[in-house]
Amino acid sequence: MYKSEVFMKLLKLVAEETEVPEENILGNDKDMETTDARYVLVILLSEVGMYPKQVAILLNRTSRGIRHLMSRNMTSPMIGIYLERVRKRAGSEDSKRVR
Repeated sequence: MYKSEVFMKLLKLVAEETEVPEENILGNDKDMETTDARYVLVILLSEVGMYPKQVAILLNRTSRGIRHLMSRNMTSPMIGIYLERVRKRAGSEDSKRVR
């Protein structure tokens, strides 16, 4: 799967789980829900092997901004829940595709 396909898949799943529109995640909104959703997306993209520079290009941000976001200690308990749900859904969708 291409990086752009992985990005679009994870963006869609994060938007569905967090109930934050894709446009807001990709935009400049700085409210807590959008920032949490963006953080979840960045963490998931790094987990699949994308470098901060690649993520920055896809999100139209700077590499420094992405590294800063990744280094933050996000304390919202929902972030862990979102990460777990998206990982589970991403894994189940991959297994459906194989069958």
